[in-house]
Amino acid sequence: MPVTADQFKSALRRWASGVSVLTTLREGGIQGITVSSFCSLSLNPPLILACIDKKARSHALISRHRAFAINVLRAGQERLSELAAGHAGERGNWLEGFPHRKAATGAPILDDCLAWFDCSLETLHDGGDHTIFVGRVEAAGHSEGRPLLYCDGDYHRMAESRPKSHKEPRGAE
Repeated sequence: MPVTADQFKSALRRWASGVSVLTTLREGGIQGITVSSFCSLSLNPPLILACIDKKARSHALISRHRAFAINVLRAGQERLSELAAGHAGERGNWLEGFPHRKAATGAPILDDCLAWFDCSLETLHDGGDHTIFVGRVEAAGHSEGRPLLYCDGDYHRMAESRPKSHKEPRGAE
């Protein structure tokens, strides 16, 4: 018997991941969407992928502008994640008032994020009710801090790191 949508979603909720917001241009400003399906794809050439629901407001804008940025959120940026997720309606996705800048592609890069990837649209693939957008990373950067994490329907923060213990490499005598 095939897995039901509810079973699939319930199991996926247990996957802890960092929180990222994909940004692109819209008429008169920037458009953002919180994405949980983002990962690196290739080092040479530098490629990432992000999966976007075909019904999402950002979907057509990414294809039209052929550029987007992935902004990895830091602890304390829950409000930004919620707005980009559409919890405040369409205008929330507009991310009005959030400082941003541009790098190589002209896609909006949000200030004060933990890391960012400025991408030109390399290709896209059908992925059921989502589209898999593959971006070529044209510029990237990062800052210090802790990532914002999401698991089981709630935000989490990493604990402060402990000093690393010295371990002998495997096979060492």
